[in-house]
Amino acid sequence: MKIITVIAYLFIGLIPVVAQNTVLEKRISVTFSNVSMENAVEKIAEKAGIHVSYSGDLFSDCTPVSLDVQNQMLLTVLNNLFAPYKIAYTVHAGQLIIFPKKTMVVKEYTIKGSFCSDDTREPLSYATLQIKGKPKGVIADDEGYFEFTLTELELADSLTASCLGYERRTFNPNTLLGKEEVSITLKSKPLEMQPVTIEAAQQVKKYKTLGNRSIFTTGSMYLDTHGQQVALFIENKKKLGGYIRKVSYHLSKKGNVEAPFRVRILDVDTLTQAPGRDLLQEILVIQPPQNTDGWYDVNLLEYNIQVPSNGFYVAIQGVFPNDYSYYANDAGAIERGKRKPKANDDFAPKSIHYGQRINYSGKGGSNTWHYSLSHQWFQMEKDNYSVKISAEIGIYSDK
Repeated sequence: MKIITVIAYLFIGLIPVVAQNTVLEKRISVTFSNVSMENAVEKIAEKAGIHVSYSGDLFSDCTPVSLDVQNQMLLTVLNNLFAPYKIAYTVHAGQLIIFPKKTMVVKEYTIKGSFCSDDTREPLSYATLQIKGKPKGVIADDEGYFEFTLTELELADSLTASCLGYERRTFNPNTLLGKEEVSITLKSKPLEMQPVTIEAAQQVKKYKTLGNRSIFTTGSMYLDTHGQQVALFIENKKKLGGYIRKVSYHLSKKGNVEAPFRVRILDVDTLTQAPGRDLLQEILVIQPPQNTDGWYDVNLLEYNIQVPSNGFYVAIQGVFPNDYSYYANDAGAIERGKRKPKANDDFAPKSIHYGQRINYSGKGGSNTWHYSLSHQWFQMEKDNYSVKISAEIGIYSDK
């Protein structure tokens, strides 16, 4: 039995929205049958990895409950669980606080639809719809289809639709609600930006490639497609000032070179030295062409990412094209939405070897980091290799 203190109630109105959303957007899978509401809440909190507080008599009128959910948002699970009762909840300092319902109602809305080219009407694979300025978004599947769930608080934000090679569009979420399915069209634009405007304005004097460009390949590392990430720390020993022009990944033909992946640029966490927050604010998903073998370049000129003086990380993140995988880390969350795959679908989750393989060399050092299934970055110090990732930067002149 747990008791909420008076102090906890006083802080309910002061809860930061971002912290609350991060907790409530966690995905959980839980199954139980005919248990008390108190027991059900404890099991859900355990699965979500959070602490929970509530008054001892809160669940006295609740009947035993059964639940069987797979990979659903904590917010959705709690809303369904408490729907028959006058029970509300909130989050403070990462703790779930449950209390008698007064005026607080948590609602969510789902937008379903597809992306297509404004010129050809062809589907846009792996286009993204993202809350502007925030890390939450959805990646369309290989047919351009998506489903995106927003909370009531998020309806006040703008949504940005984007796809590599196409112009961005911004929407008010309310204009997309109330429709069975929406169709979002994007206008094409040249893939290669003209660098002269940016570079002249910033007085760039030269370019330099940093990272691991070794000519030797010792082996390759398989990226599963459920959010696994591998990152290389790009050192900036000379404290160069400039911006990131492009990043390059050495992909192995032993993997599925057409598999999509997410490009991530991350700063350095000052406490752990591990990959930290996203420097590339937009969700950028790439699908290499079929004949890719070796270095694959991604142009980042339009994002104007400044080079941190203490270095940065370039990561590659696996993306599965046709399931309900959910990718989350400390910086935010990404949903993947698609209709249920057909029995003969080659991209169904059973195809566990679908993803990319990235090459590595025997070059020593401990600059390679891996993002584990437990959602933690760890340094691969015991394995004497570095993944073959590099970044080209434009260096500013002193004038």
